[in-house]
Amino acid sequence: MDHASEKLSSSDAILARVQDIFRTELDDDALVVDLGTRQKDLSAWDSLAHIRLVSGLESEFDIQFSLTEIEQINSVKQFVDAIKQRG
Repeated sequence: MDHASEKLSSSDAILARVQDIFRTELDDDALVVDLGTRQKDLSAWDSLAHIRLVSGLESEFDIQFSLTEIEQINSVKQFVDAIKQRG
C-alpha cells in the first residue's frame, strides 16, 4: 500500500469512531455520517448537541479542541481533519 492508501484507511478508521460518537450523542443508532455531512444536514445537530459531540470526540480521541475550532467546525470532515492533525 502506498502512503495515500494508509492515510485513507486512517481517515476511514477515524470516521468510523466519529460516526459512533454522532450516533451516541444524537441518539440515533441508525445514523450514517460521511465526510460530506454538515451540521445543516442533521436537524438533531443543534448548538447543545454540538457541545455534546465536541465533548464526546475529545474523550474518544483524548484530545482538546480550541474554542476557535469549536465555534468554526460545522461538518464531519472538519472534525475528522482536526482529529487527524493531532494524530
